[in-house]
Amino acid sequence: MQLEQTRLIRAQGEKMRQAFLKAISFALLSAVSLPAAAIFHNGGFESGDFTGWTTGFGVNSGLSGSQPFTSASITLGSGGSFRGAVLTAGPDLVGAPITLPHVGSRTARVNNGDTGGYANFISQTDVVTNADRDATDNKLHVRFDYAVVLENPGHSAEQQPFFFIRVRDLTAGTTLFEDFSFAGQTGTQFQPLGTTSYSYLNWKGADVIVPDASVGHSIEVYLLASDCSPSAHLGYAYLDGFGSQVVTPPSNSATVPAPTLDETALICLGLLLLGAAVFSARRF
Repeated sequence: MQLEQTRLIRAQGEKMRQAFLKAISFALLSAVSLPAAAIFHNGGFESGDFTGWTTGFGVNSGLSGSQPFTSASITLGSGGSFRGAVLTAGPDLVGAPITLPHVGSRTARVNNGDTGGYANFISQTDVVTNADRDATDNKLHVRFDYAVVLENPGHSAEQQPFFFIRVRDLTAGTTLFEDFSFAGQTGTQFQPLGTTSYSYLNWKGADVIVPDASVGHSIEVYLLASDCSPSAHLGYAYLDGFGSQVVTPPSNSATVPAPTLDETALICLGLLLLGAAVFSARRF
């Protein structure tokens, strides 16, 4: 009799252990298969297209004014076409050592390796909320990564290929982040690509801290990449990894979706699933 009770207790314990392991496995799977980013819809481009984003194009008429160039320097004429794409694999168009895709299974490219003097851009506006707070510092964050390839034909600065990225609070009319570089510009982090005429900026992380007063405001992200204005030399850029939390790319060639729930939400998810497992085990 005692032996039979021991056997039943062990069997019940094994069922509980199996239920617990299933719950943990499901929790981990759920944690890594969530869509990218609290702010900005389709911020990881995991839909496979530019859903949620506004795309546009024009012809580079040359940068106006003097250095340092800003968004006010950009002059686009009519014409051209949108040549961006959402990528599932590399390599880079000119062989720059930029890992593609960067985060998750897809990365956006704005413009391409063709020339013609075209400029391409993408933008999106969304409302920042308390869901965009990082639990580690309780601040509002907009985080993302970008990479750029520019050909350097040695034109005058205003004629060179260039890229521009900006985050701004449309409600308050303030710029929160901005980066602008033209090919061959000194003092940038661009690296030459061997002995070619190309230079590249490998994946660079942006961490934009949004003021608390901006909760409920409309935040816009805008990325533009352009060929040279004489039209024979290229410029394009990549964008990926939006999230209020730090989104870390995988350390190897395998790609994994980018988790975006904060630590508290993940803990709650785990506890909820663990409770479900215990309840399930008690039924045996």
